[in-house]
Amino acid sequence: MDHFLAKTHIRLTYLQDRRALAGIDWPAVFEDLADSGAPLNSWRWCDLDGLTHVVLAIDRDTGQYAGVLGLAEKAMVPKPWLQLETVIARPKESGGLPCAMLAHVLARIVCLDGKPAAIAGSRSSREALCELSLNLRTATLYPSVQGNVVALDTARLGHRIGAGQTVLDLRPVSEAILLRELRGLHGIRQDRLRSLAAQRPAKKSAAKLARSGGATRRPRKATHTGRTG
Repeated sequence: MDHFLAKTHIRLTYLQDRRALAGIDWPAVFEDLADSGAPLNSWRWCDLDGLTHVVLAIDRDTGQYAGVLGLAEKAMVPKPWLQLETVIARPKESGGLPCAMLAHVLARIVCLDGKPAAIAGSRSSREALCELSLNLRTATLYPSVQGNVVALDTARLGHRIGAGQTVLDLRPVSEAILLRELRGLHGIRQDRLRSLAAQRPAKKSAAKLARSGGATRRPRKATHTGRTG
């Protein structure tokens, strides 16, 4: 499902199906991000075949990739958790795009598969996890961003997942509250955008519509997003 970030021309596309994931043109993703000046070091040790959830951010004006986020699901009793393998955004989008991609993938996972126990990431993805945690009031982060304040249950979970990880503990948050707090962090759904766009011509006067001669819209410029599967 696609979402459009508010006040931007960025489209977020969530991919989970194995065939869709296998169809991602990774060289094109890397090339676009490298051309924008985004650092690609975090991909060096990333197992692309092991990713189970991917979000692609695409600039609708240029058709180029503006960011990418990859997650791998890990087993744990009673609920699985998610490993944030990598999150990269082009420099001019680095302020809010990583958090938006993370919010988007989390909302889709909760809706389709249920709430995971936690999201964990390495040092390179800590900033995105910290930013998301600021918008989830009852979720807890380990290590904390607030000095020496530590949630013991989250600390135990962090040690269980592994040393050196930043862990966003989602267990204290109900699914309903989580989805409500994620709302608005990752833009507007494509079908809602189409609905809003369809309403705009209705506001024109009858005279304007008559002068338009019933002209149809020009087709949108084709992009290379079809290669994402």
